Amino acid sequence: MNTTSRSRLRRPATAVAIAALLLTGCQAGEAATHLDATGAAAPARLSDVCAASTTRDGVLHCTKLFRGSKPIRLPGDPSRTQRYGALKRGTPTLHTRAGDLPLSASVVKRLKAAFENGRADDASAVHLATIVKGTVTKLEPVVIVEKSAILRAVFAGRAMEGTIGARTARGDYASRKTLPVRFELAGSTADGRLTGRIVNATKAVRGAKGTCLPALDRTQSNPLVGGFTAKVSLDRVPSMHAAFNDELVLEWSTGSNMGDAYYPSIATLLGGDPLGRIWETTLHGTPSAGPPVDLRLVKGGGGTC
Repeated sequence: MNTTSRSRLRRPATAVAIAALLLTGCQAGEAATHLDATGAAAPARLSDVCAASTTRDGVLHCTKLFRGSKPIRLPGDPSRTQRYGALKRGTPTLHTRAGDLPLSASVVKRLKAAFENGRADDASAVHLATIVKGTVTKLEPVVIVEKSAILRAVFAGRAMEGTIGARTARGDYASRKTLPVRFELAGSTADGRLTGRIVNATKAVRGAKGTCLPALDRTQSNPLVGGFTAKVSLDRVPSMHAAFNDELVLEWSTGSNMGDAYYPSIATLLGGDPLGRIWETTLHGTPSAGPPVDLRLVKGGGGTC
């Protein structure tokens, strides 16, 4: 029996079949795995962008973010003209993996109308953007990151140090005199806010640089009187007074301070909108009626001295 010709006939067919399998496998791999800007594998589905989520009205809501430097993990962009991104703080600009892109006039108009009608979800969203000639012409929110998840990811369990305005003999805060202060923030949120406290309100504490921060109540210019107590909370407020007027709010028992430098945008969580160096805040309304507070995030310190 002559098998040589049959064997030669099988080989090309086998080779074609193997090649087809390899091609299918490569295509499946490309569909399932993308590389992000750091070269790490990105998730294949939007449902994997955060550590915990739920779906409301057909839109994914992130309730918990990942720990570490990449709290949000986006899948690969669908194409060059459709990219995932998020709005930056205080400006009509979208941050994407490929860089920052301006918004078209029509997109800005839509966002302003939404903000004016009390809808601020766009500022808390990961968007799928349509891009024409380097400009964003359409934004579709595909993931909403809940405020509590944002505040926990950026500030939970951390400390801030800086200065607080001293109270004058007249009972206001018009003087330029300041006192050293240390805030320590809770590890979890409550009612969409992150609580904290001024730890050197009644006792001296060790600062991050090793210096001793004196107790505020040991001075006649102690700023913590009336509704200004040691208990505070942080709130994230996008478009507070107008579209793109984004503020991180320091809430007292009565009244609140505000400042934009530490407002965490979704672009901040994507690594494209870093916080400012110092969070400068003044009282909402009449600034001289409450203590101005300038803070920076620190590591270390704490405990009595």
